[in-house]
This record gives sequence, structure tokens and C-alpha cells, in this order.
Amino acid sequence: MKTLCLCCCLLLSLPSPLLAANEKIDPASYICAELVTEPMTDGGEPPVFAALQIDGYASAKAGNTVADAETLAVLLRQVYTICQSKPADKVLSIWQETRKTIPAATESRWQSDKTTCKDYAEDTENGSGFVIWLDGFHRGMKGSSESVLNDDDTLNAYLAACAKKPDTLMLEVMDSFAK
Repeated sequence: MKTLCLCCCLLLSLPSPLLAANEKIDPASYICAELVTEPMTDGGEPPVFAALQIDGYASAKAGNTVADAETLAVLLRQVYTICQSKPADKVLSIWQETRKTIPAATESRWQSDKTTCKDYAEDTENGSGFVIWLDGFHRGMKGSSESVLNDDDTLNAYLAACAKKPDTLMLEVMDSFAK
């Protein structure tokens, strides 16, 4: 469990250029077979990049605005285990059912309705994972596939626009850059 938490923290600390557009998933249609066939982390843990997007998406659908690495780690481990025996099932459905068994975090520096571009600028190392989570949240909230993770140009334009609007919520800026 400590290893998975460490992996989540490490992903949350990735600099933004390491966000791979080709790892963007569609949380609404992503199936268990896709999750369990993705490469494990160096520590042998399930893939976190997809989990951040799914958790953000599921959080929007549930009205949860808080991104929490500890909750994500627990969910990912449980969902990954379930998915191994249900390859055709949608990960989102399993994620949502599993999430109901785990208390949702209520406090975090990273919240869709409170985190500003200034907050991100002050801690980009930890904020990069939040950008991935927030992109999933935005897609779930809008019910669309519009994303800042489509390509590096879109992601970089989003981050540059965010830097120019430090007092604006990251989610508000994302809304104008997601394609």
C-alpha cells in the first residue's frame, strides 16, 4: 500500500511536459482489459495516469470536488483487482461502485472548485497530477470528450493561459482550452 501511495505521489509530482497525450483515455468507455494490460509502474503497481482521469471523471459525476491521492491509491488497487476477473466491464462502473465504500476526502489543496492557477504555479511538481485529474473531472462535468490532454500544444496553451490568470480557477481556464 505504501508503494502505491508513493507511486501516486510521484505521478502527482511529474513536471507537465511528461504528461503524455497518447495516454489520454475515455473514462466513459475504458474497459477493464485496457486497465489490466497497461504497463505496471516500476514498483509493480497498477497504472496511475488512467486512474487519475477516471477518478476525476467519476468525482464530477458524484459531485465530489476534491482530488485525494490516498483515496485514489485505495480505489486503484481495489478496482484493478476486480478488473482482472471482469475484462469486458467498464472501469468507470466498477470505480463508482467501489468509491461508494470509501469515505470521500473533504479537504485537499487540490480541489476543482477552489484551486487557482496561482496555487498550481506555486507547486507545479504536485500540480501536474492534478491537471490530469482535473481534465477527467472537466470531461465528466461537461459530458464531453473535450480535453487539454489531446496534444502537447493544447496542454501547453492551457498552462500558459493559466499562468496569465493567477487568480482564476484552473477549471475555468480549462473550460476555454479543452478541445
